[in-house]
Amino acid sequence: MPRDIRRLRNFGIMAHVDAGKTTCAERILFLAGRIRTKGEVHHGNTHFDHLPLEREKGITIQASAGAVSHTPARGPFAGIEHRLQLIDTPGHVDFTIEVERSLRVLDGAVFVLDAASGVECQSETVFRQAAAHRVPCLAFVNKIDKPGADFGACLRDVEERLGVRPVPIGLPARTDDGTLAVADVVARELVVDRDEGREQERLPLPARLRDEVDAMRRRVVEICADVDDAILDAFCAGRDVDERAIHRALRTITLERRGLVVLAGAALQDCGVGALLDAAVSYLPSPVDRPPVEGIDPRTGEEVVRAPDGDAPLAALAFKSSFDRNAGLVTWLRIYSGTLHAGESVVVLPRNARERIGRVFLPDAGGREEIESASAGSVVCVTGLGQVRTGETIAARDAPVAFESIHVPDPVVSIVVEPKTASDRDRLGPALAKLLACDPSLRSSVDPESGQTVLSGMGRLHLEIAVASLADDHGVALTTGKPRVAYRTTIGRHVTTSYRHKKQSGGPGQFAGVTLAVAPGERGSGIVFIDETRGGAVPKDLVPAVERGVRMAADRGVGANRATASPPVVDVVVRLLDGEVHARDSSALAFEIAAAAAFEEAIAEAGLVLLEPVAVVEITAPEENTGDVLGDLGARRGIVRDVGSRGSRGVVVVTGRMPLSATFDYVPRLRALTHGRGEARVTPDGYDIVPEELAAELLSSG
Repeated sequence: MPRDIRRLRNFGIMAHVDAGKTTCAERILFLAGRIRTKGEVHHGNTHFDHLPLEREKGITIQASAGAVSHTPARGPFAGIEHRLQLIDTPGHVDFTIEVERSLRVLDGAVFVLDAASGVECQSETVFRQAAAHRVPCLAFVNKIDKPGADFGACLRDVEERLGVRPVPIGLPARTDDGTLAVADVVARELVVDRDEGREQERLPLPARLRDEVDAMRRRVVEICADVDDAILDAFCAGRDVDERAIHRALRTITLERRGLVVLAGAALQDCGVGALLDAAVSYLPSPVDRPPVEGIDPRTGEEVVRAPDGDAPLAALAFKSSFDRNAGLVTWLRIYSGTLHAGESVVVLPRNARERIGRVFLPDAGGREEIESASAGSVVCVTGLGQVRTGETIAARDAPVAFESIHVPDPVVSIVVEPKTASDRDRLGPALAKLLACDPSLRSSVDPESGQTVLSGMGRLHLEIAVASLADDHGVALTTGKPRVAYRTTIGRHVTTSYRHKKQSGGPGQFAGVTLAVAPGERGSGIVFIDETRGGAVPKDLVPAVERGVRMAADRGVGANRATASPPVVDVVVRLLDGEVHARDSSALAFEIAAAAAFEEAIAEAGLVLLEPVAVVEITAPEENTGDVLGDLGARRGIVRDVGSRGSRGVVVVTGRMPLSATFDYVPRLRALTHGRGEARVTPDGYDIVPEELAAELLSSG
């Protein structure tokens, strides 16, 4: 770790599945000297994809971290050694929680795009996640040697689909003898990677490339002029702009998220990765370039700010847990301030629990390097925090602070799981507890009617991996039932209702009266509770009990048959208008009961509307199969948004939406329709109203 935190870069590598993200990460480790041989995803021997299931399936399932040192050859920090802590994240949408919690603690990100596919569904999703966390980004257009690669189309995709201005500083090119290369737009040179990418040979631009590179450089300079007055003056006067000035402006553009610097290469061919490493140092932020982290002092309720200073009080966020057969539960921390020492006592917030740090490690994919301490800016793994969960804050006992937690998406697909033997049944509970501690986007419950265990997750693959992990890592063999989606309900109109709860059976009684107004809310808003009482109609200390009662009733659903689970109620605005209080018999419990009953009455009167999870689908198929694809999409209650072409001629790209339940068998059907040539990407995308004539049928069969 460099002593100067300004020489540290924490960034993630993110992409749509199969864009070459893990290959890119593998080449970074190789070029930096961290590994001696390069693994290949298709051989199942990459450094980051270390889990047996990852190697078997050829995809990243869990985010893995590693660290390298790099001294850039060019740019504003040329000749200065930097430490890079990088996290390789999954590209499949089912494991979006791994991306979300990684972005929560990273300072920067590199988005890898497939040059032949451009911006795909999951590319958009992870870019939106990065935007929500205000994470500065770079883009690396990979596979420029692939048939159908179109760098210009990728730039248009970045602008149109991501809504950000692309700033291309590398263009795909070839030497006169056909060797793959990249044109450096800023330096106006041709860069050829030699010796497996470890050496960069810089050549003069061939005459056939000069006009294209000059035009692109003018475009880059024009964008840089927006953030640098000296460049603006030179641009307006027609003078050439110095390379160093362009690099400084590109760093400003990246840090302020005013554009997306785009590089090009082919990681599998060792092309362009060295330039990407230089760009990560040159343009991505150090911890001191990011805004100080804000939190709440639990003792006073006041906001506090923690700057990245190793001498400040300790403050770290637990952003991930993983299970190790030897070490048990391992907690991943991003240290925002102070220094963490092995064996020290800390406080865990918001639970205000005291814990003791066990051992401290620097993560390295499947391995770890033990250290005695780590300071601000570090990403570390620790043992001993068995009760700490994702999103909790680890802080110094004499200077506690609680950071904002991590958003965990609700699961959308469920399966029934049954232990195969009596011994499997005995081990299932503890194994599930460990699995859910590591992956908060998984949920388990017991079906009240059948007594069966229900496992819920983000998609079919997510659940398949979870069941395999229970067998491989915890020795619990299961049989599984048919996947089913998680329905929700909402209302279609505004209703106001009053309810009085009164109970007297000797001793202190229970009394509470509430008047609630419920109205449809925006899709995806959940339950919005607003207190509109005046004059102490409901004492302020009892209002939280009213909200608690409303949310409990919404979570358990509203239905006549309480023996079976009802879909939760969502997307409703609840206003507390009035209340009644008894001087002796009113209590939090009484108001909780009254609020729940009032909410159920209001929802029943308003009429329930069934919601089902839907997905965005992006289908790539031969042009001659367009009619079959569109017909099948319509038969699944799908809606077509766009039909176009991308990349190779004779290929059509269809984007649309369909019920998530209709996607479970979609890929095999698509391949049958297109004689094995069709592909589909499915991304869950919230909830939509189910047509009334289908609602009863879906509920009875779901």
